[in-house]
Amino acid sequence: MSEDGVSEDAPIRRLRWYHVITPQAVGLGVPAVLLIGVMLVWAVSGRLEGFAAQLQVWLIRFTGLNLLLDFSNLLILGMALWIISRVTDPALPARFIALSRKDALIGMGAGLGAVIVSGVVEYLSDRYLHTNLAQDSTTTMVLPRRIDQLALGVFTVAILAPLTEEVYFRGILLGWMRRHWGIAWAIGLSSLAFGLMHLKWMTPGGTSGMVATAELVAMGILLALVAVRTGSLWASVLTHGVNNLCAALAAVLLTQ
Repeated sequence: MSEDGVSEDAPIRRLRWYHVITPQAVGLGVPAVLLIGVMLVWAVSGRLEGFAAQLQVWLIRFTGLNLLLDFSNLLILGMALWIISRVTDPALPARFIALSRKDALIGMGAGLGAVIVSGVVEYLSDRYLHTNLAQDSTTTMVLPRRIDQLALGVFTVAILAPLTEEVYFRGILLGWMRRHWGIAWAIGLSSLAFGLMHLKWMTPGGTSGMVATAELVAMGILLALVAVRTGSLWASVLTHGVNNLCAALAAVLLTQ
């Protein structure tokens, strides 16, 4: 038996290309199928137009959008955790292993450092590139703007999102890319994917979108380095959670 409890004679289960696709397909596909099913029911009843209008209103509101994201993230998280639990490849960069005090401090320190650097970048970008990142960062639709929205907002952006994104990007995607292209390329490419999949390059787009995407890519690199340095996804979850928690609290405080 090896140190991680896996029989040395058992075949190694590695991450495959379909493991990269499956969590996202489930997380996006299941809500889409359910939505189409509900729309068909309403169409048969002759009330599709009214339902579509109500759905549009619901999805642009804080509660509706957050609940939809939570449902999708729970699906992605569940599938990603199932995949990671079955992988026995000892070369996987990071898993959910217990944190030492030092690694916990690394995670928290990296998260707070990211908040400070992000604030400076946004200030300089707004001042010299004439973007509006400081305002955009506090008016993101999933962020809370009132005290009564704080609990749901914190759960969505500072707990569930970091868990989901870390197990997928720093667990599955980083692990699969490392196997094929080595750790340096894996960190860079997985971070690029992390930045692009937040769609800031499309909304708000323009210079603001490009700077915001660059920020996210840099954040992805930091999270990957924390995960690889500590060997634990809990460390990068902590970094990610601290950063997002500060964003949620700032959104509430600055909009009061």
